[in-house]
Amino acid sequence: MRRLSRFERFLFPVLICMLALGGAPSQNAQQISAAGADLQSPDDYPPNPTADIGWSAGVSGVTDIQKAFNHARAQENAQLSISIPALTLPSQSVWDGMDDGQRALWLINRERIDRGLVPLHSVETNVTSVAQNYAQYLFDNDTWGHNEDGSPWDRLNSNPAIGACHDFLSVAENLAVFVATYSIPLPLERSVYAWMYEDAGSGWGHRMAILYYPYNDNSGPAGREGFLGIGRVSDGPYQGPFSSSWPYAELTVMNIFDPCPTWEYPTVQLFYLPTMLRRP
Repeated sequence: MRRLSRFERFLFPVLICMLALGGAPSQNAQQISAAGADLQSPDDYPPNPTADIGWSAGVSGVTDIQKAFNHARAQENAQLSISIPALTLPSQSVWDGMDDGQRALWLINRERIDRGLVPLHSVETNVTSVAQNYAQYLFDNDTWGHNEDGSPWDRLNSNPAIGACHDFLSVAENLAVFVATYSIPLPLERSVYAWMYEDAGSGWGHRMAILYYPYNDNSGPAGREGFLGIGRVSDGPYQGPFSSSWPYAELTVMNIFDPCPTWEYPTVQLFYLPTMLRRP
């Protein structure tokens, strides 16, 4: 069994990978990433940090999640001379009652709203199914990347509901993987964090996928547009892009989707916005 260094035992190796139309993953021994060639100009997005901001807290729960994200926001404010407010997460019991998609949506929408962007509408079952199936595929086939089973757009469009009713979207997918010799705490929250704040090596493409702004606000309630799906596999052993196999891995797939104007929303639709649960 591979023995972890003291540094690895705290941080765990993580790879993040993002694809936009025209992008292609590149690989080396330590990192896999893909820059989004067809994303709109970074100048059109909220500004990016000038350097990566590492996770600065423990990994015990809501208190540490809030501490890490607020430290990153404070560092970003200092780097860019801006004033993104601190966030306040729900209580631990409320957080524990959310699934992966709801937690990711809460964090992503808070990042969007606090930067002047409209929130995503909700987690959506078809998008979640696509993300979960691909996370399982990556694990089952001990592989890594966006194009191991067709492209992200192929996988999304192969879902009948999505294929029949979607607007063009030049981003589709973020990936993250943590590996260790034992279970890994907060894999979903730390994946979202890595895409937002530790993405300089990918030209902040993962961050721009989270902060993607040109959704067509042409379906559902005004002021919210776009669906999120999160897939996650916790299992082992897994090698994927690493030089040797690890006993345990956490693979997370994030897919986003922009519905067409005639998308049929449920009569009663619940969706999470930061700090509250609302009904339209």
